[in-house]
Amino acid sequence: MNFQTYYKNYFEKDLTKFLSQIPTKGNPHYKKDEITIQYFYLIPFYIYLDIIEKEKQPHFIVAIFWNILIDQVYYSNYRDHYGSFDYRYAYPKFIGNCTAPSLMTSECGRHLHPMKIFEAVNDCINKGNREGFHREVFAKDEVIIKREKIDCSASLAESFDVMKQELKDYFLDHEPEVFWKDFWDKCLFEIKMIF
Repeated sequence: MNFQTYYKNYFEKDLTKFLSQIPTKGNPHYKKDEITIQYFYLIPFYIYLDIIEKEKQPHFIVAIFWNILIDQVYYSNYRDHYGSFDYRYAYPKFIGNCTAPSLMTSECGRHLHPMKIFEAVNDCINKGNREGFHREVFAKDEVIIKREKIDCSASLAESFDVMKQELKDYFLDHEPEVFWKDFWDKCLFEIKMIF
């Protein structure tokens, strides 16, 4: 299956499955209706990513990456239009681990660059929330044998044309006042900053 087929036919259902299994008590610092993905939800020491079929995991990870990147580019550069976009799509926010009682002292007080998603899925050093705040909420979801490395490079490579077209269609159909090519260039700039 290619990335386009996955993104258009499976991603939304997989994202719902992925998010529905994560304990809601584990993120006390955000509104209940705000969708957040903590860094450690993706690491190999927890079961959360395992709900996605193994062969679809690279596409799923790349799709999450694009959703979060688009949301962050939108918020950072087109804040006047962001409210209607966020209401329509409610893309997830990618945050640090909630490892302390207050938002000010916790890692989840900041949004992470979406490129860190690729780091998280194969991060065998970060143990997530094992010693942190609300550990009892997540302890049942820890794994004894961590999963194998996930290679997202092929999926990421084929995703560029798909997402470029998705953005072009969205802006031409819904917000023609935002020039889609400028938005796309800002996304590419964010990606190049990390490489």
